[in-house]
Amino acid sequence: MSLQGFLFPRTHTGNSSLIPNVPWHYSGDLLTLEYRTNPDRVAELLPDGIELADEDPGAVAVIWADWQSCSDNFNELLDPVRAQYKEVFFVVRCKYQGKIYSRCIYIWVDKDFSAARGQFQGYPKKIGSIHLTRSTTVGKAGPRLQPGGIFGATLAAYDHRLVQAKFTIEAESDHAGFVNALPMLHNRWMPAIECNGKDSE
Repeated sequence: MSLQGFLFPRTHTGNSSLIPNVPWHYSGDLLTLEYRTNPDRVAELLPDGIELADEDPGAVAVIWADWQSCSDNFNELLDPVRAQYKEVFFVVRCKYQGKIYSRCIYIWVDKDFSAARGQFQGYPKKIGSIHLTRSTTVGKAGPRLQPGGIFGATLAAYDHRLVQAKFTIEAESDHAGFVNALPMLHNRWMPAIECNGKDSE
């Protein structure tokens, strides 16, 4: 009998797999903040063959996301611990073979299934502690998604605070984000088991 499952651990039923079979569906709330940095700092994070974008090469987006995800059978929705997670990721714009892409250079998540799924997709995910203010529609314990709404967001890893952000809505935007509104460009790397400095083929 062959072992079943999209990812480890594989068993005869496949029910123990950390990740369910594709397709995967996502819904969530995102807080995106864009800023500029020295383009040299972006260039040093791009692998060979990938270049800085011609326009605004130092542009960076940091995104806090509060996700719910599920597979095609939607079983995760009845067991929310398997579906809900948060993440923070940094995205830059880059050029590959003459086309402009978005590329995730750093990302932290707070659940193991999201970390494994992201690494399968080519996201460089690590485990972190992530919090962001939730908007509300009733009561006073949360901001509204309207001018004057105030939001905070934090990221920590290994007990160290890495990022802290504060944001106040001034007006409704007439466009999407500049940095993260492009197709994503990923690499999937795995060092060779021989540890000879080469990647697995």
